Amino acid sequence: MKRIILLTTTILLFSLALAGQADFSHWLPKKEGARIEPFAMVQLWSSYSMGQEAYNADAGLYEAVDGRFNVMLRRARLGFKAEPYEGLKFQLMGAYDLVGRDVQSSLVGGANNGSLPAFGIWDAFLQWQPRKGREGFNIVAGYFRPQFSRESITSGWAVNSMEKAMSQNYIRTHLVGAGPGRALGLNIGGLLLNAGKNLGLQYNLGIFNPLTTANGGNSTGKDFAPLLVGRAVVYLGAPEQTAYKIGYDINYFGQRKGLSLGFDGAWQGQTAMFEASYATGADLLFNWGPLNLDADWNLMWREGSRLLPDDRERTFTYASNTGHARIGYNLVVGEKYFLEPTFMLMQFNGADDLAGQADAKAIGASSGSERTYDAGINWYLNKRNLKLMAHYTWREGDAGEAASGFTGNMYFSQSGVGAIRRGNWLGLGLHAIF
Repeated sequence: MKRIILLTTTILLFSLALAGQADFSHWLPKKEGARIEPFAMVQLWSSYSMGQEAYNADAGLYEAVDGRFNVMLRRARLGFKAEPYEGLKFQLMGAYDLVGRDVQSSLVGGANNGSLPAFGIWDAFLQWQPRKGREGFNIVAGYFRPQFSRESITSGWAVNSMEKAMSQNYIRTHLVGAGPGRALGLNIGGLLLNAGKNLGLQYNLGIFNPLTTANGGNSTGKDFAPLLVGRAVVYLGAPEQTAYKIGYDINYFGQRKGLSLGFDGAWQGQTAMFEASYATGADLLFNWGPLNLDADWNLMWREGSRLLPDDRERTFTYASNTGHARIGYNLVVGEKYFLEPTFMLMQFNGADDLAGQADAKAIGASSGSERTYDAGINWYLNKRNLKLMAHYTWREGDAGEAASGFTGNMYFSQSGVGAIRRGNWLGLGLHAIF
């Protein structure tokens, strides 16, 4: 009898539950007027390179390559974004960068040529604000940049040098193992402003799983170690943002008078490549009417080990550092032309001794040193949505004690070529966002 009563009660409760589902009316409504917004972004560059040298391993010496004119799509993006539900946004963006680039030119980066250039995912993430209008708490999840280093998380369309400071490349490869700097992850962040909006704090805390160190770039290896990243930015004076987002600007076209001070930290445990990896950094953005100044400096460490020629194991902590400083000044000429002359300096410092360079190679880090200078002028036709540029970029590198053929940093290495001494270049560019 008890079993019959229990069975009957279960059937009745299940029937009531089904009936309740049929009458459920508290579905989350879609945002009124929501629509998908497509966008396209293009950086069309022409350049003339000079002073490039490629290493001839058979002859054991560097040989000059011809100076050359090169037209390319430095960066090109297609994507769409939307806010289908109140407080829930998404963005998906694809990239077909470096189409037309000659790898023997002096510019940085790879190449994307052939009969059908590659197109891939650049960003793909959701951003959720649980309480709409409350900027203090947001969740971002998907494929995006860990919030570390101002230069790394600022778009190539927002910087005022022609090319971004390649300090970002050293940071990105240190954090996630690849130049684009993206990884799958989850980030909690927010923006807190006082009533007068002249004092504020933006924070970000993220956990990511970069999968580049083992199994053909698809795992961290047998040892699992997520990447933990934190960032805090203090606003003094006018804030950078009044609504939370993970994209940033540099030039506010005379509309901001304020200082932003940022502090970063990152840590990852043991993987197939290293015992531990960590970094810290500080950065600033200072806008005062026509003046735009930004800079960052980052310290990087990796712990690892390698076998010496006598079969003894050497354990070590390898350190390197990198950063940049950049200044621009807005000029309105004849009440018609909005111009900005700019100057940038980038520096990377790694080991210059043979033992330190061997340590760096063992744990996938860079060594030697390099410096980049960029000077030029930007002509803004519609803020950062449409601008023309003319810049000159020159570089210096030091291989330390390494022999000829060294490829330990970006000055001395080019994908598709091998060992080089990177030259200088003069560039004209068009940046457009549609």
